[in-house]
Amino acid sequence: MIRKPDTDDRNYRFITLENKLDVLLIEDKKSEKASAALDVHVGHLNDPVGIDGLAHFCEHLLFMGTEKYPTENDYNDYLSKHSGYSNAYTSAEHTNYYFSVGSDFLEGALDRFAQFFISPLFSEGSTERELNAVDSEHKKNLQSDGWRMHQLDKDLSNPSHPYTKFGTGNIETLKENPAKLEIDVRSELLKFHDMYYSSNIMKLVILGKEPLDTLEEWAVSKFTNVANKNIPIPSSLFTGHPLSENELGKFIFVKPVKDLRRLDLTWKFPDTGADEYKLTKPSRYLSHLIGHESEGSILSYLKKNGWAVSLSGGDARGGINFGFFKVSINLTEEGEAHYEDIIVSVFRYIKMMSNVGVQEWVFKECQSLAELDFRFAEKVEPASTCSRLAAQLHHYGGENVLSGVYLIEKFDPQQIRLVDFHIAMIPINGRLFSDFLNHLSVTNFRVMFSSQEFEKLGIATEGEWLKARFYGTEYKVADFSDSLKKRLNSLTLANDFHLPLKNDFIPERFDVRKLDTQSPFVDATMVEDTPLMRVWYRKDDTFYTPKVYIYLKLSSPLVYATPANSVKSNLYIELVKDSLNEFSYMAEVAGLYYSLSDDTNGFQLVVGGYNDKISVLLQKFVEKMKTLVIDENRFKYIKEQLIRNYKNINMEAPNSLALYYGSALLQEKMWTYDDKRAEIDAITHEDVQSFFPTIIKQLFAEGLVYGNVEAEDAVKLMKIVENTFNSTSLPISARGQFVRTHLIPQGQTYAVNLEVPNPDNLNSAIEYYIQEQLGYLVHSGTRINTRVIGYRVIIQSERNPTYLESRIEDFLKNMKQTIVNLTELEFDKHKQSVIIRLLEKDKNLWDASQRLWSHISSKYCFFNQHLVDSEYIKTITKEAVLEFYEKFIDPKESNGRRMIVNMRRNGTEIERVSKNGRIEIDSVEQIFEAKSGLLLGKGPKMVDIKKDLVSKL
Repeated sequence: MIRKPDTDDRNYRFITLENKLDVLLIEDKKSEKASAALDVHVGHLNDPVGIDGLAHFCEHLLFMGTEKYPTENDYNDYLSKHSGYSNAYTSAEHTNYYFSVGSDFLEGALDRFAQFFISPLFSEGSTERELNAVDSEHKKNLQSDGWRMHQLDKDLSNPSHPYTKFGTGNIETLKENPAKLEIDVRSELLKFHDMYYSSNIMKLVILGKEPLDTLEEWAVSKFTNVANKNIPIPSSLFTGHPLSENELGKFIFVKPVKDLRRLDLTWKFPDTGADEYKLTKPSRYLSHLIGHESEGSILSYLKKNGWAVSLSGGDARGGINFGFFKVSINLTEEGEAHYEDIIVSVFRYIKMMSNVGVQEWVFKECQSLAELDFRFAEKVEPASTCSRLAAQLHHYGGENVLSGVYLIEKFDPQQIRLVDFHIAMIPINGRLFSDFLNHLSVTNFRVMFSSQEFEKLGIATEGEWLKARFYGTEYKVADFSDSLKKRLNSLTLANDFHLPLKNDFIPERFDVRKLDTQSPFVDATMVEDTPLMRVWYRKDDTFYTPKVYIYLKLSSPLVYATPANSVKSNLYIELVKDSLNEFSYMAEVAGLYYSLSDDTNGFQLVVGGYNDKISVLLQKFVEKMKTLVIDENRFKYIKEQLIRNYKNINMEAPNSLALYYGSALLQEKMWTYDDKRAEIDAITHEDVQSFFPTIIKQLFAEGLVYGNVEAEDAVKLMKIVENTFNSTSLPISARGQFVRTHLIPQGQTYAVNLEVPNPDNLNSAIEYYIQEQLGYLVHSGTRINTRVIGYRVIIQSERNPTYLESRIEDFLKNMKQTIVNLTELEFDKHKQSVIIRLLEKDKNLWDASQRLWSHISSKYCFFNQHLVDSEYIKTITKEAVLEFYEKFIDPKESNGRRMIVNMRRNGTEIERVSKNGRIEIDSVEQIFEAKSGLLLGKGPKMVDIKKDLVSKL
C-alpha cells in the first residue's frame, strides 16, 4: 500500500513493465487535466568528451517527429488543441520530459509521447534550428549571475571529474569545435540515444481521471516496446569527487554582473541520496541548525555585527557518489571587509554543535516537521506532480514513492555526529565513514566570494583577473591566507552561539469541520463592512486541510503619493520584517507563511499556514507594524541593500525591461527606480520613524479569511488588526482610489525606443501590444490593466528590434488566413481548449485563496468570471473571431491602438519605421511627456456583492 498524505484523494499503483520500466499510475477522478512524465537517468555528466551539451541537444531534438507520427509538430499541435503543453529539462544526471493535456485526451497524448522513446526520427532538417535554439538558451543566461557562478564552480572543480562539463551547450561546443575535429554531431547524438535511452533506467508517471486498470493497460500497451538495454545507471560508473585536495582551501573571487556581495562556503560532502541515508536523512539535522535564523544562530550573530543580510545552508546533491554542503551569506558593505571573520564565525557555530553533541530533541523536531509537511502536502498542477515524481522514482519506489522524500524514519546519531573536529575522513572497509558533521571540517571546503568592490577594499589585489570560457565571468583563485588558516585551527567557543529554543509554533490541533455540500462555493461572502474595515470570508469546502490564509490590504494614498513616500514605504516594510526575523523564522519552520509588501494603493499583509497558532503570528506582526522602533544600524544596512536592489534593476533581462517601460507608459502613476534612487540617499531613519505612523493613523482595511476557520473566528482575526492599529477611517473618496490606465488614441502607435543599460547583454527585446477596452480577450498573450486588456507578443533575441517587429507583423498578417482555414471541428477544439483552461479547478488551498483575493483586490469581486466567460465562449463563432481580428489585431487596421517597446542591445541603432500615426519615444523622460497627453480609462467597478452573513454555515 502506497503511503499518501492525509488529504490526498487520489489512487496510486506502482508497476514494473516487462522491459523493467517502473511506472507510477495516479487516478484522479476530479482532475480536468491529465499528464505524464518520463525521466531518463542520464544527463550532461555523460556528454561525450569534446561535445558539451549533447544530452541537452538530444532533449531538444527528441520531439522532432517519430516513425508513427512523422509530422514534426504533431505532438505539440495535438496538445495545444486540447488545452495542453509540453516541456523538458536536462540536469547533471537526468533528462525529464513531461506534458499536460485536457483529461479527455490523455490516451492520444500518451501514444504520441511513448513513440519518442521507441522510434524518434531525429530529423536532419531540424538539427540546425535546434542548435540555434540551444545557443539562444545559453545566450539568454549569459548575464545571469546564478548561471555564471554555477558554471564557474564547475569549471574550477577537479578537471578529471565530469562535473566540470558545460551542460547547456552552445554553437561552439555543438557545431564549431566538432567540425574542427571532423566529428559528426548528429551521428554522435544517435549513438548517445542508442547507448543511454534504455527502459531499465527510465521512470514513468501517468496521471489521469481513468481507473487505474485503464491507466495500467495504456502503460503496458504503449511503453512495453521501449527498448531495454540492461545498462547500469551511466553516472554510477564515475569515481572520485569534484573537489579534490587541489580545489579545497581556496578562495574564488568573482566579479558579478549585478551589485552582489556574497560568500558561498562549499564543503566536499557524501551523496546524501545514497541508500544508507534514505531513512535517516542526517543532513536535515545539520541544515536545520546551520540555516536557522533565531537568536543564537549564525545569522543572528552576523546581523548583530552588521555583517550580513541573509543566510541559507543545506546539502546540495551533486550526483551519484558525490555531493556538497553549502552555506550562502548575503553581506552588507561592512561585512565584505570582515569576510574572514564571517568564515570563522560559521566554524565557531559548527564547533558549538560538535561540543553539545547530537540532540535527540532537535532530531525529533526535524522529524515532526517533516511528517507535517507530508501529512498535509497539497496537490499541485498535474504536470509538476508527474515531473517531480518521475525523477523521485529513481530514489524511492514501492510504498515510499510519495513519502520517502519527506519522512525521516530513523534516528542515527552516528551518521550525524562529529568524531573529531579536525580529523581526516577514515576509510572503513574501502569506503569513507560517514559522520556528516565530520565533513564540515576546516580542511574540507572552499569559498566563492562575489563582489564588485575588491579594488576598493584592497582584496584580491595579486595576480591578473581571468575570464571564464563560456560566460566570460571575471575571477581569481587564491589559497586561504595564513591568518585565516591559523584562526580556523585554533577555534574557541563563544557565548554568542547556542542551539535554538524548542519551537512553540509547531501545530497541535488538526481538526477540520467538513461541510455538507455537493458543489463548492465559488465566491467569498462579506461578513463585516464598517467605515474602518471590510471583511470577506469563505470556509474551505474543498480541500479540508487544517490551514487558513489571511489577506489584508491597508489602503492609504500616502504610501505611493511621491517617490520619497514610496522609498519610505519600501524601507519600512524591510525594517518590519527584519525586526521580526528571529521570531517569524520559528513560525516559518513550523509551516506558517507571511509576506508584507506595498503597491500604489497601500500595504498588503498575507499570513497563512496551519490555523492552530496563526493568530499568534498575526498579532505579533500587526503589533510590530504599529510600534516599530527603528534601530539606526539596521536602518543603514537595509537602506544599503535597497539601494543595490534599485541599481540592479538596470541589469535585468531585456524582455523584463520592455515590460517595465511599457507599464511606465500605460500606468497612471508609476515611480521609476531612477526616481527612487534620486530620493533614497537623503532619507534618514528619523524620516521613516515619523512617516509610518501617519499611515497607520488613518487607513481603510479590506481583508479575506479563507480556509479551516468559522465566520465568527474570521471576524475575530480581523479585529486583531482593527484593535491593534486603532486607526481612524479613511474618507470614502480616498478609499476608492485606484491606478487607472492610459488609453492610446485610435490610429496611433507609441513606439518606445531605449537602449539596454547592460553593455554586455547580447540580447534585444520587444513588447508589441495592441490595446482595446474590452470585456475579455481570449488569448494567452494578454496584458491586463485596470479596465483595459490588450493582446501582446514578447520576444527576446539577438536580432534588432526592428526586425523582430517586422516578424511579429508578418505573423499577425498571416493569422487571418490561419483562422479562415480552420474547419468548424478544429475551431470547436480550440474553443473547448480555452473552456477547459478556464474551468480548471483550484489545485490547493493556496491557489483558491489567490483566486478569491485577486477578485477582491481588483475591486471587481467578479468571483464567477470563469463560469461566465466559459459560457460566453460557447457562443463565439469563427466569423466573430475574424471580425474581431480585422477590427483590432490586423496590422493593416489604421484605427488600431498600439504600443511597441523596443529594448535594443547596447551599441546598436533602431531602424525607424515610417508609418502614419506612429509616435517615436526615445528616452524615459519622453515616456512621461507622452503619457501626460493621454486620456485615462475608467477605474474598477464592483460586479457583484453579496452581504449574506453566512448563517447557513
